Amino acid sequence: MKPPMLQTCYKLTTSQNSYGDYTSTSETAIDCHFRYINQQIFDSNNQVIQSDAMLWTDIDSGIALKSIIKYEGEHYIVEKVTKARRLRETEVQFLKFELKRYGVIS
Repeated sequence: MKPPMLQTCYKLTTSQNSYGDYTSTSETAIDCHFRYINQQIFDSNNQVIQSDAMLWTDIDSGIALKSIIKYEGEHYIVEKVTKARRLRETEVQFLKFELKRYGVIS
């Protein structure tokens, strides 16, 4: 079942300066469903990732792994992407992202 996309988040287009800090060059508004959580994620290398939030979007949102997302003034980085499908179907219904809180982006 697809969650309602009643909230708005922003996908940031960023660049890195000579110090490795991200600077925002533009923002794209995306309809989404956002939820604050606190969960541990284990990736394929048995690395533990602490997740701070989850985000659901339509499949054409343009968000990918390591994308920077802004929601209510807070910045997050995408740590994991899950493609949601119905049982025994190949068509992707929506995307689920696990997010980690990220520092300040100028």
